[in-house]
Amino acid sequence: MATEVKLPDLGEGIEDVTISRWRVKEGDEVKAGDVIVEVATDKVDTEINAPADGKVLKINFRNGEIAPLDAALAVIGAAGESVGAPAGSNGATEDKVSAQGTAVKEPDQDKPATGKTLPIGEEAPAAEKRPAPEEAEGPPAARSSSDIASPVEAESTENGQDIKASPVAKRLAAEKGIALSKVTGTGPGNQITKDDVIAYVNGGAPATAATADEPAALPGDLADVPSLDVRRVAALYNINLAEIAQGRPISALTRYDVMRAAGVAFDEEFIAPKAAPQAAAQPAAAQPASAPAPAAPKPEPAAPAAAPAKPAPAPAAQAVPARSGEPTRPGEELIKHSRMRQAIARSTTQSLFTAPHVTTMWDVDMTTVIANRKAQKKEFEKSGVNLTITAYLVQAAIAGLRAVPAANATWTEEGVIIKRYYNIGMAAAQPMDANGLGGLIVPVIKNAGDLNLMGTARAVNELADKARKNQLRGEDLQDGTFTLTNYGTSGSRFQTPIIVQPQVGILGTGSIEKRPVVVSNGSPLEANTGDYLIFKPMMTLGFSYDHRVLDGATADAFCAAVKNALENWK
Repeated sequence: MATEVKLPDLGEGIEDVTISRWRVKEGDEVKAGDVIVEVATDKVDTEINAPADGKVLKINFRNGEIAPLDAALAVIGAAGESVGAPAGSNGATEDKVSAQGTAVKEPDQDKPATGKTLPIGEEAPAAEKRPAPEEAEGPPAARSSSDIASPVEAESTENGQDIKASPVAKRLAAEKGIALSKVTGTGPGNQITKDDVIAYVNGGAPATAATADEPAALPGDLADVPSLDVRRVAALYNINLAEIAQGRPISALTRYDVMRAAGVAFDEEFIAPKAAPQAAAQPAAAQPASAPAPAAPKPEPAAPAAAPAKPAPAPAAQAVPARSGEPTRPGEELIKHSRMRQAIARSTTQSLFTAPHVTTMWDVDMTTVIANRKAQKKEFEKSGVNLTITAYLVQAAIAGLRAVPAANATWTEEGVIIKRYYNIGMAAAQPMDANGLGGLIVPVIKNAGDLNLMGTARAVNELADKARKNQLRGEDLQDGTFTLTNYGTSGSRFQTPIIVQPQVGILGTGSIEKRPVVVSNGSPLEANTGDYLIFKPMMTLGFSYDHRVLDGATADAFCAAVKNALENWK
């Protein structure tokens, strides 16, 4: 029996994924556990493993496409196995996979159809609950007897061929006794939609790819209110919907309009191209403007005026390159934002405009920590644990949070939520590409306050190993209460880190380097002949805090506790 490749639990806040790269193609043999596809979310890139042995029978989403969380990315089964024919099927029902990747079960011909959750791009569930008015009343006389199939004939034809059709289209075709094999599909991947069936029943030409995919504009004041799906994709790629609408109602835009405007690559054979309106517009444009309107019993001047106005948005496809501002000049190259880069831009901008940031700097003598690490490193290695400076920093941060609980909190309008558990996020840079563009992720050590130095070091190792192998999951990045960013690993002495919302503080740690430190045998502020210089391994802390919760004195109290823990490590 064929097995669907589904997404694992990616955690809260993740609504969809972008297909980064398929490592296999249709027809390839795979083993259970093999990495077959890489997907990207706003927070992390994830590798998806094959759930079973077999052959890749079908890939439902191409590189660059956005897939919902409940979608079947692909189907794996035995060679020669039908994608939708379950083992032991008695023919009453048949499972198939739609072009959008959602498993669709054929309705039993002896039972009334019931509403199902439809894939993105399909009609709303409400459309399933009621038949289309007027169009659904009886087959037209214009159809010949050869075009009207009995239910038995329709079932036989569909079982003999893998016809892709939406659940609404299948139900409507069954009600009208229409063989789906006679209907031309204009949906994604030539899928038959409800509009295709209605057009066939009414004797009209099949809807174009553009009209099949493009939803009707909402009436009245809602005409310029985009759908939630469109708003989310537009926000992801920073697209101005008014610009790509080019005079059309914004409510008529689809996610694929936005993806094209953003320059997101996807298979144009899989998703019906939007270039169709241009081709359709050419015959209309060829007609003389003074051509008389068709004769009608009562004149409707508004209708002829609206008809030629429909093709007007077609030039929008030509204007898309200018959507992001001025065109590039010679010697310049536009690098499209990655999904992670967009997420970083949104979260950092939101944080700066949400919380009033203040950063306080403290110098710390790391002599004791370095000596302790040197003494215990080999002992830790016997247990398979690499003891790093980061483990000490996490433990010291927890000491600071215990001293100042308000630093481990969240601001709300009703009050400050103090958190008595310590989930410490560790900001980690992703490798930069040839253009110097990288990324940033923040895996979280859960309940770090319950761990000793050995447990903390092991947790740091495990998360670092997951990050290197691209195996971080959504739950590894969630529920942080405080964040540590060790920018010292790249040589930086200090920075002013940005708070991860809804936390109220982030502790930055600079590079450890030898610096001259004055040792005084008398007053630290007065000249003394007994003063001398000593070179110590020093590190500068940069603590950014939310001034709505912490003040200078409380923030410094936190840093003082961190400094004390590091300088007097036991």
